[in-house]
Amino acid sequence: MNKYQTLFIGSQIVAYILAIIIIYQIIKKLLGGSWQVEDVILSLLVLNITLTFGAVGYMVGMNSKLNSKIARLDIKLHGHLEWHKGRENI
Repeated sequence: MNKYQTLFIGSQIVAYILAIIIIYQIIKKLLGGSWQVEDVILSLLVLNITLTFGAVGYMVGMNSKLNSKIARLDIKLHGHLEWHKGRENI
């Protein structure tokens, strides 16, 4: 597991914990509860940012894997095309 997957999993765990707390506080607010409306809105924004950073960490990891696979395919294809042209693959 690379650092991007670790970042993604860690941010997802934090996001789920944060989401559970926010849902609990929203239910309490609907029943006459504890947090002010501004606090609930701010917590939803923080949850959104957490999910965004988690998704970006995952996408960066996938992008590096994809780039390495494309690079390997490009080298193989280049060598094959050079073979058809009668040149050696250098």
